[in-house]
Amino acid sequence: MEQITVAGHPEPIPASEVAARLLRERLESVRRSRGADAAENLEHLIGTRIGSLLEGGMPSIDVATMRSIVDYVEIPAEEESTSGLGKAISGIREKLAQRGGPA
Repeated sequence: MEQITVAGHPEPIPASEVAARLLRERLESVRRSRGADAAENLEHLIGTRIGSLLEGGMPSIDVATMRSIVDYVEIPAEEESTSGLGKAISGIREKLAQRGGPA
């Protein structure tokens, strides 16, 4: 069992070695593909989720739990960079939603 630290959770977290490796790999993958800010945001979301699991009574983070967290906790879409066309389409969708039209 390792003790890992994650942004979004102030205390060390007991986790299996494989779970700790999964976390490091996921954060590094995001850092390479989306940049350091996106990796930091993801780490904060993961830390918050882990904290809620520990508060709920989970004694440590095992491989299956970590896999479910790192695979399904995602950076919100607004955090991603969007092209000019993508921003225009998002703006149109928002206006339609405000008016009650199809999105």
